[in-house]
Amino acid sequence: MVPEPDRRDPWLSAWELSALAALALAGCAVGGALQAPPAALPPTPPHLAAAEGSALTLAEWPAEAPKAVILAVHGYGDYGASTFTPAAEFWAAHGLTTYAYDQRGFGRNASFGHWPGAAALAVDLRGAARQVRARHPCLPLIVVGHSMGGGVALAAAGQGLQADGLVLAAPAIWGGAAMNPLHRLAAWGGATLMPEHRFTGRGLVEIQASDNIEVLRALGRDPHYLRPPSARELLGLVRVADMAAAAAPRADRPALLLLGAKDEILPEAAVRRVFARLAGPGG
Repeated sequence: MVPEPDRRDPWLSAWELSALAALALAGCAVGGALQAPPAALPPTPPHLAAAEGSALTLAEWPAEAPKAVILAVHGYGDYGASTFTPAAEFWAAHGLTTYAYDQRGFGRNASFGHWPGAAALAVDLRGAARQVRARHPCLPLIVVGHSMGGGVALAAAGQGLQADGLVLAAPAIWGGAAMNPLHRLAAWGGATLMPEHRFTGRGLVEIQASDNIEVLRALGRDPHYLRPPSARELLGLVRVADMAAAAAPRADRPALLLLGAKDEILPEAAVRRVFARLAGPGG
């Protein structure tokens, strides 16, 4: 598994448009009078709270008259604003407010570079969804997960995630029986023998994460982009995928799967097999 996001422009355009279609699957989440947000969450905070109390840096793109809300979850190495800014600007122009937080261990958080564990990422997402839901109690809430974020989203969906639908974009969900046992063994061995060693992948397999060279160069200069993955983090990504695969039969929300036409990373057949096990419409 190479945990780098696929950033091809045609794929992103399809993602933007398809996420809108997913909203048709969701109805109004909560009825009744509007409620004030919790005292701990000002109207436009720069952070959400992680499960253990630390701050998760937040980016927000408000729509003028929102019809729905998107909570976006980035992939390995990336962070909210880096992954979602072009899409979120598009969504805001079409009536969708977007929140994208930096997952624990990534981006602009104080925990940058410290892997929190797969389970912690899923718990953080469930908490983030509750906080966003409290701000918009009468609007549909759609969780969009990209790459590792897709795995986290599916794992959380099997654990009571408060969302009306899922959009899984090139998701890292091919765990369990869908994963090559040799890959699993290699990840375990690396994490056991040299957990902090970081692998570039250079000289092993020629895989290009994107054909957008300008974006790749920008990421290379971005101090908030975490690269390359450590052995500990590679094993953690395996565990994210395992959690996602195990959660699929319990994920009873409408879901949409997005795959890139030129993706060189995703094992498409394995991802489709896991997605087919989802309990909700779309699976």
